[in-house]
Amino acid sequence: MRHILRFTYSLCLLMSIMVVTINAQQTYSLDLVGKVNFPSLRTNCFGTDSTGGSDVWGYTAPDGSEYAIMGDTNGIAFIKVPEMQVVNVIEGPTLGDCYYHRDIQTYGNYAYAVSEMTGVDARGLMIMDLSTLPDSVRLAGWYDPSANIRSHNMHIDTTSGFAYVISQNARGDRFIDLQDPENPVDVTTLITPSSSTLTHDVYADNDTIYVSEGTNSAFSIWDVTDKMNPVFITRITSPTNGYGHNAWPTPDKNNLMTTEETNNRTVKLWDISDLSNVTLADEYLAPNNNAHNAHIWGDLAVISHYAYGVSVVDVSDPLNITEVASYDTYPRNDAAGFWGCWRAYLTSNTDYVYTSNFNGDLTVLKLNRNVTGIEDESSNIIETAVLDQNYPNPFNPSTTIRYELAKAADIRLSIYNSIGQELRVLAQQRQAAGLYSVVWDGRDTTGNALLFLSAGYFRREGI
Repeated sequence: MRHILRFTYSLCLLMSIMVVTINAQQTYSLDLVGKVNFPSLRTNCFGTDSTGGSDVWGYTAPDGSEYAIMGDTNGIAFIKVPEMQVVNVIEGPTLGDCYYHRDIQTYGNYAYAVSEMTGVDARGLMIMDLSTLPDSVRLAGWYDPSANIRSHNMHIDTTSGFAYVISQNARGDRFIDLQDPENPVDVTTLITPSSSTLTHDVYADNDTIYVSEGTNSAFSIWDVTDKMNPVFITRITSPTNGYGHNAWPTPDKNNLMTTEETNNRTVKLWDISDLSNVTLADEYLAPNNNAHNAHIWGDLAVISHYAYGVSVVDVSDPLNITEVASYDTYPRNDAAGFWGCWRAYLTSNTDYVYTSNFNGDLTVLKLNRNVTGIEDESSNIIETAVLDQNYPNPFNPSTTIRYELAKAADIRLSIYNSIGQELRVLAQQRQAAGLYSVVWDGRDTTGNALLFLSAGYFRREGI
């Protein structure tokens, strides 16, 4: 059951109902869609066979077309999926880094990239206009403030329109305003705790940033609502003393997954529901004993696990991380070290998994979700739950969303942006049968958004 809600902020809201039983089981598989091999070079980067492939990200065009965006030796490549058609390669800097580190993010109809390279094209933040797809991608320009032409990592908070970019000396995070997408503006820089700490990665959402502190073996969380006065919230220090590499929270912000990119150091899931008392919930490590990056979407995390390839783990039970699927993008070996899968990205609506390899391979997979043990209750959906059209419609700035439950249910009402990041949870609780309404004020949300209402009806047989 779906209703389209329209209002002046150009948000499109969709509602859906799911009916499940206690005996339902979901299994997953990863199937190959296609591969593209980009140029790579044999280098002496810690003994790897060849390098050139780096970050991969995704973009969904307004017409629903999907694109993988990947860094290679020459620049940033744009590939239409599932056709595996290379639409464009926008050239970037190519000197000074044998790993060809590039990091990519999207915001609206733009892609932004940073790199560790030097040379004539090393001019800072790369800005690419995606509105010209499917025909091409336009290089809109560069943003190159003094002494900040190189960077290892970035992340864009799509709820606030700020990019958080690791500074050139890796001692902090630059806050960059993207209000004018082709003319970014530096606002301030957050300096990490000590001059010896290398700030490696940053994740940003809803004016909160999660900083991976590299050699500090730690991950810090900051409230950056006031950009000129960031507020330190807490710091999580790894008990295994690995390199603080990557951090990604679950959509409800109750848990944080971290990686340490150090042999025999586990991927960790932390309970951060009480930020004054953070605890370790569970750990995971694939057989090659070295993980790179984790990317969470819903109850799943996709992990680029170097020579093991990509692994998909279920984090719905934070105390029991469970691997549910994997695909070996680097069958040559499963040795610990810097081989194989660099990054994995899960699309929000189509369940494509984009993976990039050091050796230049882009591998596109399809994550299949197979549900078993569910009775066919489609004929009873209207009777068990009813969604009414919101009112007013269109609206500015608020609207009332009404739904009716015929029996008790565990409900969750959430707003996601167009790239799958959760923006708001309007309601999450067990509710008795009855008529309910929620008022939502959309003034602080821009761009495209989806509203999901899920209601799970549990038979609890045998309990």
